[in-house]
Amino acid sequence: MHRRSTAFVTAAAAVALVLAGCSAGDDSGSGSGSGSGSGSGEDVTLDFSQWWEVELGEGVMRDLMDRFEEEHPGIKVNLISNPYSATVDLQTTAAATGTLADIVAINGASVYDLQDQGAITDLSALMDDAGFDPAELVSNDQIDGVTYMVRALNFAYPMYYNTDLLEEAGIDGLPTTWDEFDTAAAAVTDPDSNVYAWSLPINVQSPAGFDSQSWLWASGDRMLEDRQANFETPEIAEWLEFLKGQYDGGYVTPGAFTQQEQQKVEEFTAGRNAFMIGSLAHIAGIREANPDLNFSIGSVPAQEGESTGIAGASWGLGIAENSENKEEAWELVQWLVSEDVNSELAGEATGFPGNAASVPGFVDGDELYQKAFDVYSSSEFVTELEGLPLALDLNRNLNENLVRLLQGEADVPETQESLQTYWTDVLGGE
Repeated sequence: MHRRSTAFVTAAAAVALVLAGCSAGDDSGSGSGSGSGSGSGEDVTLDFSQWWEVELGEGVMRDLMDRFEEEHPGIKVNLISNPYSATVDLQTTAAATGTLADIVAINGASVYDLQDQGAITDLSALMDDAGFDPAELVSNDQIDGVTYMVRALNFAYPMYYNTDLLEEAGIDGLPTTWDEFDTAAAAVTDPDSNVYAWSLPINVQSPAGFDSQSWLWASGDRMLEDRQANFETPEIAEWLEFLKGQYDGGYVTPGAFTQQEQQKVEEFTAGRNAFMIGSLAHIAGIREANPDLNFSIGSVPAQEGESTGIAGASWGLGIAENSENKEEAWELVQWLVSEDVNSELAGEATGFPGNAASVPGFVDGDELYQKAFDVYSSSEFVTELEGLPLALDLNRNLNENLVRLLQGEADVPETQESLQTYWTDVLGGE
């Protein structure tokens, strides 16, 4: 297995996965970061702020915490559970006031800003103190050489293929290059039947997903170099030309500029799109909504040759700098990324484990999940926006420039220059 991941300090990052759900759990002690202290002789209570409980099956998260408490006498866990957006808002406020919960579920879109505020602590030091080997993890993402977030789960975004539409169009096999995809897109697109090759949701108001970036990353190219904007390259120009060619060719579902992420899934599920870039979380929903749909999973086609990168997002864990119980908090983090527990968590969330030795149970015996796991295992896991300041704003700016390009309001060189200027202003550099 050759799983590779891009580090914050060098690399390429992507928009973090935005998951939503319903509010649940006890919020008592929210953001207090307080506890009895390991030296008091009393139980230590860890506040754990996260959105995971509302995304997992009922009782799953609480059961995990109960088992942790049984295995670690003297430590109790208070789950503070809210939908993703509410969790982010609460943590932003708590970070500013120094009242962040002991343990916080975070992702790469927020880790830089939390670290920059001094709100989350140095996990590298806690790992050293506990004798934990970072090599146990799929990735050890760092900012300036220090780990502030541990990835518990990774969510990969492979390509979904409607095999019936491909066969009807005379396409034999899955396209692996941009040229092959272009040919297949033209063959399957039938506006009279409301069938298009794929959807490209680049909504400026709520930017999400990796539908544009995945093509670049699959080809081994990036928007950044050494954490600085790097848009004025031939590779970026070819990527933008490819996206514009797909749009001008009429292969993209109409309404790209206002389309939401979920609408893309609905188009594929209904059999109106032949291709879709999406996370594995969609498989179960597609099967339930349209059990007659025949589809497969593979790599996103690369410009030429073999695909080398796959877009991804993560469920990460950080520890508050204001926590009085950092050692106990690390015990919980380490337990969640241990091989067996991490495999179980991955299975419940339909994600890939953060522990390098773990294999999620959902892979066994299911051809689609196995294909996705094979793609993930052989690809570089690219999260190009993670660990950057104002990551969501940068993604919004990318969509704004793509809209202007596809509408014909800017050409490719102008788009490159606009992106380079804005991103350089945010990220610094010349």
